Amino acid sequence: MNLPRSLRAAILSAAIITLASPGFARDEKWQNATGETFSAAPAEILGPWALFDDGTFVPLSKLTPEECVRFYEGIKDNPQRAADWKDAKSAISQETYGRLLKYKGEELAPDSEAGQPEPEFYIIFFTQGDKNMSWNELQRSTPSLYAATVKKYPGLVQGIVFGVGDTVQDQFDISVNTHGDWLFTVFDSEVQMRTLTHRIPTNNYGIVVMTRTGVPLYGPESTTDDQVKDTFKHLDEILKHITPGVQVWAEQVYFWRQVQPVIYAEGTADPKLIGNPLSVAILRRMNIHRVDATFHVAASGEIQSVEVVPNGMDAKTVSMFAGGLKEKTAFVPAVDHGKFVAGTYQYHLEVAE
Repeated sequence: MNLPRSLRAAILSAAIITLASPGFARDEKWQNATGETFSAAPAEILGPWALFDDGTFVPLSKLTPEECVRFYEGIKDNPQRAADWKDAKSAISQETYGRLLKYKGEELAPDSEAGQPEPEFYIIFFTQGDKNMSWNELQRSTPSLYAATVKKYPGLVQGIVFGVGDTVQDQFDISVNTHGDWLFTVFDSEVQMRTLTHRIPTNNYGIVVMTRTGVPLYGPESTTDDQVKDTFKHLDEILKHITPGVQVWAEQVYFWRQVQPVIYAEGTADPKLIGNPLSVAILRRMNIHRVDATFHVAASGEIQSVEVVPNGMDAKTVSMFAGGLKEKTAFVPAVDHGKFVAGTYQYHLEVAE
């Protein structure tokens, strides 16, 4: 996978920002993509990368088989991203749900996050009582960059203004004078947002990009327009490599091929689907609201055949789906007591109207 130079440099470095990461053991040793040793705890699989709690990215294929198993052990109990924010179990999502406001007319009104997908990333705009600094941070190119990001990657990113040492009046003044599409914390509830309070920059001010679990990725420098643009540029490079349709599955196939035989050393598992080959948006435009298919996967992981249930589709469309699914879907083979074997996978996808 070819990565832009700016992103490649970030991935090969250690932590992007130096903020404390409470609650994680960091005595484990790992190697980054250049072979340098670092200490951190596994955080999550993010697209083609293993992400650690200090912000270090390592391509999954750079992990040794033993490291893959170790990394899995570190993340296996992590909550999955929720389809509905109200059901989210990840740190930031759970702490902020129901405690956010939006700018509406000439006031801040309660926001309802129910029914929205849990964000994968948060852009936290830390502000303080110094109105000049806070207003500048949120006025420069920030509104246009943020609007472009959420439009390009719907449902993946949420911006939140978090007031450090602000008052309710400060919060209102910021909302009136900056006009961003982001949300604001309910000021009196910030004490309950423990993950964010632990991520406050040392100068109480700045823009920090975090995962939903609270791992800081970029920031907090935001005193110049170039710094703000740079933060959004880094985020865009990450997002373009994890969104559906990007060919990152080979990295994840490598990882799970090391892990599945260990997990099921004394059991069995069907083939494991890596990624989702179909776009809900495209299916909705095609007026297709349900796709069912059976994949026959060889012990090598090769898809031998795909049977698509018509579900009202004509023969030509069924044939198109069968061919496309066979060509563009990736699997890790079925496992039987630690050995890869042939197996079948039942695929089902429903698209809300």
